[in-house]
Amino acid sequence: MKRSDRHRALVDLLRARVEQPISVPRLADRFEVSTRTIERDIRALQEAGIPIYGVPGRTGGFAIGRDFSLPPLAITPAEALSVLAGLGVMDGSPLARDAGRVRDKVLAAMSPQQRAQGRAFAARVALMAPDGPTEDEVARVVREVLVDPRVVELAYRDPRTGACTERSVEPLGMILVRGNWILVGWCRLRDGVRGFRTDGITAIRQTSERPPVRDPDPLASDLSRWDFLAAAP
Repeated sequence: MKRSDRHRALVDLLRARVEQPISVPRLADRFEVSTRTIERDIRALQEAGIPIYGVPGRTGGFAIGRDFSLPPLAITPAEALSVLAGLGVMDGSPLARDAGRVRDKVLAAMSPQQRAQGRAFAARVALMAPDGPTEDEVARVVREVLVDPRVVELAYRDPRTGACTERSVEPLGMILVRGNWILVGWCRLRDGVRGFRTDGITAIRQTSERPPVRDPDPLASDLSRWDFLAAAP
């Protein structure tokens, strides 16, 4: 993550947790950087005029001034809870980290009472989400090619049979089926649409090739039948 992006995410996180200070080690773990980097980030934000202050003690850490808030959300509390529910389901997917940042922004713009209700609701929904790594090389590449499509070369181990293959795949999207996140794409090895469980992708490499535009009708037909998920990929 770029330093400027981390600074924005750090402020959003502190806004979302304004009632409770967050320790430097927890912040470092959240952003996967050193504690020294977090301390430098905090100093830089303070020098930029952001009202971040330290709270001493065993349960202390850093917090942000309560008067430093986002403009009110142009959505109702019920709508905000629906957004949080949807974001909670993204836990365990390649988009989990980005969904977490959006969740922080939504919580930050809610009132304290709504924020407590929303955080509890989001936690209950998240418990129903599939388990899995929220950030690794597979997650990073999948996220990038969904935003900016590129052909990927991947090594795949079928979680059901253990069979290992290598594929060139044109990413089409990502779906959640029976508790499993699946990368859907046009498989050049099988010459058709196939689904790859993300927990079965053992290696992935993003190429510079942009996938061709394919006729959407056959793809829609394949996706509506869902038989490519039941068949061996």
